[in-house]
Parts: sequence; C-alpha cells; structure tokens
Amino acid sequence: MPEKKFAIIVASLRARSGKTLLARLIADYFLLAGETPEIFDTDAVERRLSACFPERATVIDLERVTDQMKLFDTLEAPLPETQVIDLTHRSFKKFFKLLQEIDYAAVAQARGIEPVIFYIFDRDAESYEQGRLIRDHFKDCGFVLVENAQLGEIGKDLRKNSAYLALKMHHPRMTLPQIDPFFVGVIEDPKFSLSEFMRKAEGREPPPRARVPPAEISLAYMSHEAHATIAAWLKQAFRELKRVVDELRAMSKASSEETFGP
Repeated sequence: MPEKKFAIIVASLRARSGKTLLARLIADYFLLAGETPEIFDTDAVERRLSACFPERATVIDLERVTDQMKLFDTLEAPLPETQVIDLTHRSFKKFFKLLQEIDYAAVAQARGIEPVIFYIFDRDAESYEQGRLIRDHFKDCGFVLVENAQLGEIGKDLRKNSAYLALKMHHPRMTLPQIDPFFVGVIEDPKFSLSEFMRKAEGREPPPRARVPPAEISLAYMSHEAHATIAAWLKQAFRELKRVVDELRAMSKASSEETFGP
C-alpha cells in the first residue's frame, strides 16, 4: 500500500504564538526531504508565510466563498505532495466549522490523505479548551499538540485546568525549541531560507536560485555566533519534526493494516 500524503493544518487560537514559524519549518522540513509541498497562507492581511515562499505559496482569504471552495477542493483531491496550511487566528473557528460541515476528515481518508492538525497552545485556559474540542471533534484527523518554549512556563493555575489535564498525556506532541530572542528577527526574515541554510550548514548543494544582493545577506551567514546558534536551533527543530512525522507515519500504517489487513 502506498504511503499516504499529509495535509497538515497548523493552528493556534492566538496571534504571535509561533504558528507561522512552525508552518514554515514544516514546509522547509519537507523541502529538505526532497518533496515539493503545496503551501497555503490563509492570512490574506499579513501574508507572512507566503512572503517566505513567494513562488510556492497560495494565499487564501477564508472570508471569500470562492477561496474557501478553492482550498477545500484542493484539500480533498488526491495529493501528489504534502500540503501545509497556515491557518490564521482570524478564521480559526470559521475554518474548523467548515471542516466539520463538509466532513473533511472522512473524505480525505477515503482519498488516501492523512489530515493532521498541529495545534500550538497559548498560556491561557481557553487555548487548551479549544485544543481539546478540536481533538475530540476531529477524531479521524491526526492531532499534534505543540508547545512553543519561546512562550515561557505554563502557570500553576493553568496546570489545574481540566482541559490542560485532559491534554497533558496526549501524544503525539512536540516542542518548538527556544532560541535567544536576539536571533528571532533573523529567523523570521522572509528572505532567509531555512532549508537553504540547513543545506549549506550540512555541506549539501543548495538548489539553484538568484544570487542574494550583498545588502540582503542574512546575519545568519555573516556572524559566527548567529550561524552556530541558528544552526543548532534548526537541527533541534527538524529533529523534533522528524520524530513526530515518523510517529504519525507509524500510526497511519498501523491504522491501515488494522482496517485492511496485512
């Protein structure tokens, strides 16, 4: 049986949670693996993810019915490659309501697509409550609980919350590693390609591309400290992603074998 392709939805209830950075990391992870992922940026206002992949990303405005149809028709089609959807917090509830109305998970599974929700929780009770609701409503979707270490420690009061306790033992889960705040701006620069940086750091040949003007060369290449710090952070982040993707694939394979037999 051929390996299923993922349709990965990266979501968070709040803005500035690290969601777009995670979507970018996932897209670059699959680029490094030799795939050509389809990338969807649903933030028609800021367009931060599409700025990182101007030749690959499609901008979708979920307030427009035609864009909704365009996205969901694509999500339900048999996948040639992995899809990565950066879900804007502005359309959080609308998007998941639409998924439920069209029974997306069932349609996707029938077409050999493995839908997976990567959910970043914030540091408040409502974020956990929404995460629990999504996990429980979309049982046919993979659900990865993501902790962004950059957001700081979880408060003592939140650790007593029923939704937190319900998700505490959930798997799979991953941690988006913390990095020195001084280098956050370097990583978030849309002109800075994470996958190209890793190819060079690992001694691999980068893909053909136009020469970057000297004025736009990232600090990651000009400073030894920045280069070492960002390389270490990316290696840790990609190791976490590989572990989770491998776990998701193993779960998908086990589920298929249970359904169809050996």
